[in-house]
Amino acid sequence: MLHIVTNQNADLYGAELDQAFQLRHQVFVQEKNWIELASEDGRERDRFDDEHAVHMLFIVDGRVIGYQRMLPSTRPHLLTEVLRNLCDGEPPAGPHIWEWTRYCVAAGHRERGRMLSPVANALLCGIVEWGLRSGVDTIIIEMNPLWLLRLVQLHFRVTPLGVPQFIGGEETVAVTARFDERTLRRLHETRKASALSV
Repeated sequence: MLHIVTNQNADLYGAELDQAFQLRHQVFVQEKNWIELASEDGRERDRFDDEHAVHMLFIVDGRVIGYQRMLPSTRPHLLTEVLRNLCDGEPPAGPHIWEWTRYCVAAGHRERGRMLSPVANALLCGIVEWGLRSGVDTIIIEMNPLWLLRLVQLHFRVTPLGVPQFIGGEETVAVTARFDERTLRRLHETRKASALSV
């Protein structure tokens, strides 16, 4: 089940957030070898894990197996403070635009070929459902360009903000991705198709 954690309810999710930070360390430091994010306690956190962040945790049997973080574009975030070179012009900003960061899924629960895993689908659905409720219709993403086609197929309207560059040994492009009810319907259809193929 997907749980949305904000500054208002974070005290109820202390153990789960700790698991999420460990998952982030596992994926970004140990697997992707982003050594600048390494920490001795095995938990990856940064300055954007503050009271303005929205954490989305996918939890099964008490274990966090999927995670993503949303940051408001009206405040400092990765594109404005860390990855500014990925954006050719002025970074997009507004209350309806949030940055999607630190997406990660535990090993054993990831994509199978071209199909979204159930956890990945739930995380993407979580963004869209939360956004539609919260007046958000656009996300900023710094991602591997291979995700571009997948997002378009899921009915996100994707606009590159610059050309791809190598970040941490991986080709990365910054984009905005707009969504609406059609995106959510497409994600639900994809979930059903994935279930039928199992």
